[in-house]
Amino acid sequence: MFVAAFMLTRNIGLAIMAGMLAYSMMARTGWYPGKPKRTAAGNTSAVRSTYLEMSLDHATGAISGRVLRGRFLGKALADLTSAESLDFLAELRSNDSQGAQLFEAYLDRTSPGWSGGENLGPRTAPSRAMTLEEAYLILGLNRGATRNDVLAAHRNLMKRFHPDQGGSTYLAAQVNEAKDMLLKHIKS
Repeated sequence: MFVAAFMLTRNIGLAIMAGMLAYSMMARTGWYPGKPKRTAAGNTSAVRSTYLEMSLDHATGAISGRVLRGRFLGKALADLTSAESLDFLAELRSNDSQGAQLFEAYLDRTSPGWSGGENLGPRTAPSRAMTLEEAYLILGLNRGATRNDVLAAHRNLMKRFHPDQGGSTYLAAQVNEAKDMLLKHIKS
């Protein structure tokens, strides 16, 4: 899943998140081309950047991870204190922008309202605009999807990733951008 996302996006950070989103949605809904059954509970996917390794449990939507390099080497993300999390984020922003995007999504999901990083500089943002292929990938849709398909996929993803539901502002923004882009390109 990740390889396909990377080939389409050429942006590893966006590919990681798109792959995780698409796989999570497909695992939860049981929608796999040619596979009518849901995935078994406990299936996970992992992503890795220079400083960070994270995994997503497809059955629960729980995100976990550990530090691979730097001051907090070997520490589980869940074991970082609030102050350590901000220090680690500052370290990521300086040395591993893809890891920073992942960690911001993790903080958005696990610590809603964490945004205490004003002194750390701007939040990490994707380096370029989303492509049409990335939008389809994020929503887990194929070309030829209808407006109703886009709206249904968006609604299902936002139920899990909206910040008010304990989700991530980064992931919710990506899902919203994908929906908006596809709705502009799909004729009524």
